[in-house]
Amino acid sequence: MTRYKVIALDIDGTLLNSCGRVSERTYKSVQRAAEEGAVILVATGRRFFTAKQRVLQLELPNMLLAVHNGAILKQLNGELLYHRLLPRETAQQVVEVAKEMGLCPVVFAGVDDEAAILVEDYGDKLDSWEKGYLRENHRFLCEVDNLSTDLPDDVIEVICVVPTVNLHQLAEVFEERLNGEVKSIVVTTTDWQRAFIGLTNPDVSKREPLRFLAENGNIDQTEIIAIGDNYNDLEMLEFAGVGVVMENAVPALKQMGFHVTASNDEDGVAKALEEFVFER
Repeated sequence: MTRYKVIALDIDGTLLNSCGRVSERTYKSVQRAAEEGAVILVATGRRFFTAKQRVLQLELPNMLLAVHNGAILKQLNGELLYHRLLPRETAQQVVEVAKEMGLCPVVFAGVDDEAAILVEDYGDKLDSWEKGYLRENHRFLCEVDNLSTDLPDDVIEVICVVPTVNLHQLAEVFEERLNGEVKSIVVTTTDWQRAFIGLTNPDVSKREPLRFLAENGNIDQTEIIAIGDNYNDLEMLEFAGVGVVMENAVPALKQMGFHVTASNDEDGVAKALEEFVFER
């Protein structure tokens, strides 16, 4: 048996290398951890549909997927374990604030595996990167006249693409304007020029699926290890008994006292599991 009962892994920049693949060494290490009894929890800002496509490489049918930064926890087969949604009225206020700041908010809704992406016709307000993202996901798009008034129900989150240089400042503006009724979850991207702000239910974070497993599985925090690389991993890393950040992590995370492993292109996850999880 492994000394850790839960192993929580981020996907992009952590589990996957820069080619979007799980390396052979990482694959074998995660497989071994699962065989020795650990629950493998993949926690990501991605939605279920795209996250599942990427983790199928691990060939672990019993893994869990915490998607939309922990707003939804599912088994790999799609069975819903819990969800934390943003009330419709609050989401519409978020949209209004985003528009006032000149942003083009996108809303994710529904707890089905293929969550809907609600958008307006923003026309030339979208930059080439945003247009490319929406084009890529065209089959999930649902265009409405006005996101400020036309949301049908509670939603998962409101996403805004912002310049990285203004990331934290804009995140604070959202929380102040919404009087703490939303949480701003920030994530940088690989080009370092753009970043995401996800506006969610205040109870959402990658920590919550770990708390759920601990409370429902008689698991102590000291029996959890988490590995990540971005701002949205912070609460997960803090909750775990052992928090590990990748060498390619955002610099701020590497200065917070967590263990630092190799980069995602140098088998960092495998090296962390070999160092902390497996009996020597």
